[in-house]
Parts: sequence; C-alpha cells; structure tokens
Amino acid sequence: MENKLGFNKIREIVASATTNALAYRMAQEMTFGNKAERIVRELRQTEEFRQILLMENSFPSQDFYDLSEELERLKIGNTIIDPAALVDMKTSLQAITDCLLFLLRDDQERYPTLRALAEKVELDPQVLRRLNKIVDDKGEIYDDASPALKEIRQQMVRKRGEVDTLINKTLNHAKKEGWAPKEAEATIRNGRLVIPMLDTHRRKIKGLIHDESATRQTAYLEPSEVVELNNDLRELEFDERHEIQRILLQLSDYIRPQITELVNAYWFLAKIDFIRAKARFALAIGGVMPIVNDRPMLNWLSARHPLLYLSYNKPGGEKKEVVPFDMELNDEKHILVISGPNAGGKSVCLKAVGLIQYMLQCGLLVPCRETSEFGLFDRIFVDIGDQQSIENDLSTYTSHLQNMKALLAEADERTLFLLDELGGGTEPRSGCAIAEALLEELHRRHAFGVVTTHFADLKLLADSHPGIENGAMLFDTERMVPLYRLATGHPGSSFAFEIATNIGFPLDILEAAEKKVGTEMLNFEHQLQQIELEKEALAKQRSELEASDSFLNEVIQKYQALNEKLESRRYELLSQARKEAQDIIANANRTVERTIADIKEANAEREKTLQAREAMRQEAEKIVLEQEKHNRQREKSKKSVHAAAAQHTDRQGATPQQPESDLAEGPLAVGDIVRIDGEDTFGQLIEIKGKKGVVESNSLRMTIALERLVKTRKKVIPTDKTARQGNRFQSIFDDINEKRKHFNPTLDLRGYRAEEAMSELQHFLDDAKLLSEKELRILHGKGYGILKTLLRQQLQRDNDVESYHSERIELGGDGITVVHLR
Repeated sequence: MENKLGFNKIREIVASATTNALAYRMAQEMTFGNKAERIVRELRQTEEFRQILLMENSFPSQDFYDLSEELERLKIGNTIIDPAALVDMKTSLQAITDCLLFLLRDDQERYPTLRALAEKVELDPQVLRRLNKIVDDKGEIYDDASPALKEIRQQMVRKRGEVDTLINKTLNHAKKEGWAPKEAEATIRNGRLVIPMLDTHRRKIKGLIHDESATRQTAYLEPSEVVELNNDLRELEFDERHEIQRILLQLSDYIRPQITELVNAYWFLAKIDFIRAKARFALAIGGVMPIVNDRPMLNWLSARHPLLYLSYNKPGGEKKEVVPFDMELNDEKHILVISGPNAGGKSVCLKAVGLIQYMLQCGLLVPCRETSEFGLFDRIFVDIGDQQSIENDLSTYTSHLQNMKALLAEADERTLFLLDELGGGTEPRSGCAIAEALLEELHRRHAFGVVTTHFADLKLLADSHPGIENGAMLFDTERMVPLYRLATGHPGSSFAFEIATNIGFPLDILEAAEKKVGTEMLNFEHQLQQIELEKEALAKQRSELEASDSFLNEVIQKYQALNEKLESRRYELLSQARKEAQDIIANANRTVERTIADIKEANAEREKTLQAREAMRQEAEKIVLEQEKHNRQREKSKKSVHAAAAQHTDRQGATPQQPESDLAEGPLAVGDIVRIDGEDTFGQLIEIKGKKGVVESNSLRMTIALERLVKTRKKVIPTDKTARQGNRFQSIFDDINEKRKHFNPTLDLRGYRAEEAMSELQHFLDDAKLLSEKELRILHGKGYGILKTLLRQQLQRDNDVESYHSERIELGGDGITVVHLR
C-alpha cells in the first residue's frame, strides 16, 4: 500500500535527512498508528522542532553520532573501548549535553513535548569531562592523560633526538668519504631509521642491512651505534601502547556501570535527529499541524499532494502551482464518489487523500491549512492501479475483485477505503452492478471512503443513499483543459468527446459516435458543467459582496468615530476659549479698579494721575496681545482638528436635523423608510436580523444596529438626500481605493533607527487596519535582533494584531516578520 500511495518515497526523503544511524533506522521503521495520544505527541514534537528551525539559531546541528553499538560491546567485562570511537563519543556527548541545556533551560516553555523527552535523560557529566582530559578533537591521546604516559613520551622525544643526531652524523661522514650518494637522505625501512649506502661500500660502516634498492645499487644500513638506541625507542613505544591500554581500560571501567543511561542518551540524540528530519521535510512541503480528532472524519482545507508539490518546486526548475483541494467526510456524508474527465486529476486526488492521511497517522506534518481537521482510522484500504500478475494467473479485474473481497472482510466504521476506477476492467454492466452493490454494503457498514468512476449508475447512488455524495473534477470547456479542481455536491462529466476533439481525433468518427450516444446526453453534461462553473462564480461574487458590505460598515463606523472625536475636541476648545475670555475680562476689571483707587489716593495729583493712566494703557495693550495670541492658537487648533474631516464634509454638505414632524412612532418593520441616527442618510429597511437591520439606499446595502435606525413617516426615500448619501459613500470609496492602490503590504525597515522604525510601523499598521488587510510582512533584517525585538514588543501591545511569526527559511527566515491582523 505504501508504494501505491507513494509513502515509500517520503520515507526515503525523511531517512536521507538524518545524520545518525539509529535515526535512519527510526525513519525506515516509521509505521502507521491509530492511537491518538501517540500521534498527537509525535506531531507536536515535529511542530515544535519546525518552530526551532524557523526561530532559533543556537540549537546543536552536528556530531549526532550513534555509539549505542560500541556501548553494548562494552558491557562485557574487561572490554576496552575502541580508540577510534573516542573522538566520536566525545563530540556526540557534547551534542547531547548542548541539546539538554537548550531544552531544559528555565525560559524554555515553548517546546513542552521536546522538553519532556529531555527530562527523561540522565547523563553523568564526569564521562564527558574524562573524555575531554584524555582525547583531543583529532582522536589523539593527550600526554597529560596520565603521569606515566607523559614520562614515556618525554623519553621517546629524547631518544628520537639522539637517533636523529647520530644518523645525520654517520650519513654526513659517508657522503664525505663517497660511500653514500651526495643527494641521499635518511629514510625508514622496517620501522627503523636507516641511511642509503652505495652497494660497493656497504661494509665500510658497521651495522644491519634492512633493505636494498630494486637495482641492488643501494643498500639501506642501520648503523650499529643506532641499533641500540632504536631498540630502546621500540621498547618505549611498547610502554606507550600499554599505558594507553591501561588508561582506556580505566575509562571503560568507569563507563560500564552507566551504559544503560548512556544508551538512553544516545536514543534521545537519535530521536532528536529523526524529529529534525521530519521537521525539515515539513518545511519543504509546507506541512503544518492540523486539528486532530480521535474519531473517523475528514475536514481538510487547501490540501496539496506533497510529492507533486516537491516535484513542481525543485531547486533550479520551473515553478508550477499545485492546485489545492478541500475534502470533507463526516457521519452524514461518509462516501465521496468522484467523476470527471480522464487526466483531470481524479487518481491524483485519490492518492493525495490516502497519502496525506497515512502521513498524519505516521506522525508527519501535513500540507494543508492549520484549521483543517483530521480524524483517525484503524485501517486504510487502497485499490489503485493495475495489479495483474502473470505468475499468479491474475487478470486486472480478478485482482480488483480479490481486493474488494479483502476489503469486505474487514471494513467497518473506522475504515477508510480508496478505490480507483471502481467497476472498470470488465463488461460495463456487470462491473457497474458489482461496484454498486459493493458501495451499498460499505454504506450500510458506515465505512468512510473515496471512489473514482465513470459509471453513471454509481453517480446516481447519491440520490438514494444519504451517506453518499458526488464530487467532480472540473473542466474548462472554453480552453478545453482540465482545471484539477474538486467540487462536491454533483457528479462530473468525462468530456470524452471534448478531449478527443482537442487531441485531433478524426471528426467523422466523433460525429458518428455523437449520433450513437445522442445529443441530449452531451448537452446535459455540458449544462451540468456550466451550472457548476456559474455556481462557483456566483459564490465568489456573493463572498465579495458580503466582504464589501462588511468593509463599508467598518469604514462608516471609523468615520463616525472620527466625527464624534472632532466634535468633542471642538467643544473642549470652545469651553477653553470662553474660560480664557472670562479670565481676561476679570483681569481687566481688576486693573481698572486698581487704577481708580490709585487716582483717588493721590487726590488727583497730575503726576500720579499720568502714571496711573500709563500703567492702565500698558495693561490694556498686554490684554490685547494676549487675546490675539489666544485667537491665533485657537485658529491653528481649529484648522488641525478639522483638516481630516474637511475633505469629506466639504463634498458631503451639511447634515441638517430631521424635523420632529417627520418622525414616526412604533417599532421598526420591514418596508419602513428609516434614517440613520445622527446622519442625513435615508433608506428602506428590507430585512431584520436579530438586533441588526439591512438598509438599502441608492443600490447600497448596509447592516446597521437597530438602535441607530429612526423610523420616519416618509413613504419614499428623499431623492436629493439619497444623492448626497451616494456621493458621500462614493467619496469614502474614492479615498479608500486611492489609498489601497498605493498600499504595499510589505514594509522595509532596514537601515532605520529604532525611533523612526517604530513611527513608520505605527503608520503602516494604521493604514493596514483601515484597508482591512489581514497579512503583512515587515523586513527588519537579522543583525543583533534589536530592531526585531522592539518591533515585536510593539506588535504584542497592539490589540488588532492576532499573531506574528518569522517567515519561512527559504523566504527570509528571521529577517522578516509576518503579521496577521484580526
């Protein structure tokens, strides 16, 4: 079954992404499961590691070696660890330690299932410390591994120095006497340092002959004075080897009691490597963790065939779009019969259903929307392709019948079956009858399934069986190409004549065939297809109209809130101006009274009177200057307050109050002419939905709270005011459309200072909210991460931000933040 669905290819992709031998075996042994707890746990582990790959840079990524077999060998007493495995054990234990430190740190609550794995690992840090003292990164034993080894190696250095000195002295003497070639150099033969001598002079120097050249003209001599030194050196080498064996035996004896814990630690490392491979595969196919229910059902949104997606998005190749599909099977509709044109995508869709469900129940993230819902099945039964066998004397149809027999033996309400070209391969009437009886039995057992067929009788089963639903792969009758889109609720057409015409099949043959099948059937199939396409177009238009209606109401509410704010600010300014005027008058009165009192006290002396008048004049000038200053400030404030509303209010005109005589008493009813409270907007109430009403005015429909609607005595909508309303809405739309035309959902903050970036971000978010944008991208770069931290802190405080995350690695990773607005 895995080969039919293509899961064997996915298994190899995941296995090839591992770096650890045990992790590779885990990938190869990845199996289908039906226990919800295990499946959800594995999905969460993979999803958490997917987030680590997207968001973290400090997680270990190398030295994931598997030393479990070497540790199993060490269980035998007096066994010594293989020196070649020392450096791998050292680096892999360091990788395990780093993984544990990452997952168990105090602030690491974002990855709870991976943390739970790490909490089960017990690792003695002394093992790694001892390895660090014994072996270096190249696998060589340190001189300081023991005092004895240090002493031995020091003696070896001294002996080699003596040998080198004596060999060089003897060689130079031989060259001088002409016993050795002038270009000769000391060399190694049989592990001993020797000098090359001309064969005719080999007896000139006492020593041992270890070798001679192929021409027998050169003999390789070890001088007798050096023989004893080399013997001493060989003994020191033996001592070194014995000391290293003793050190490794001591290390092995220390490790042996902890082998169980170490094997568990290496299983943890392999598990992490396996999970990382699954997370990398999820990133490659756009896989996510959906909602998982512990019962049979499907409710998929925008699902894609993972292998087809990888094939269409190969690096360096031509990018193609994989058409997504929605799929729903539930208790009411649990069998889907898909029909449609040949090469229209029926079999691909069928395989995608089986493959994606199988992936999920193997613990792999799946390519669909995160809001998709997946149920769990005890078994998946697949009959796809041609299983004829010469060896077993099986025809294509016989093999299908045997598969159907096996399905009937086990099918129940927790079975998902996938049957391709059901009823085909034999005489059509007999094959269709058997297929129809099979589907009726599976329907009776409440099994879940997807079936592809061309038989009309199978398409008609949906009319008589409530649990069976038709589906169609759509076909573009204008361009004569399949659309690869799945639509449920009606059967599809095979479009055999259209496809034959498109490939250049002889027209006379096709005309004869049309006469045999009848034009009524062909017209019916064409009309059926056209109805579906028109249905899709109407659904799209309805969705757009509902979105426009919602958007219009949102815009109106925002402008009303702005007007209320402007009026409130205007009232505050007027109140402040009145108070300032009162203060100025009071100050002026006090100045006049004080001046009169001064004149009276001076008994109207001329000099005193002139001084009092001058003081009064200066005070008056001061009051006038202050009054002019306040007037300028109020005028400036007034202009700034009304600037935002001027572009609308100038076009819209005034909003006079409705005369009380036009208002009507009583509850609102459908058909009433109503006015929106606080505005000069009239319309007819055409529908009441709970606490809201749908008002139509000048071909515009608005959903408004009933408490904001005022009933009037009018029988028709006033034409002049309606025109003003239309102009008002048009002006709003003009402004919004102009802003939308120039709005870019991507903001580049690279190179900005923090303060400037935050200001730009706020303006950007305000515009996006006004335009009802849902997804934004902010480029901030990686650097030290300061700008990203400040940006995300501001996003965290914004109540209109639903979520944010880093972009996918291949699209920019940590250098880009993707924002989702409510």
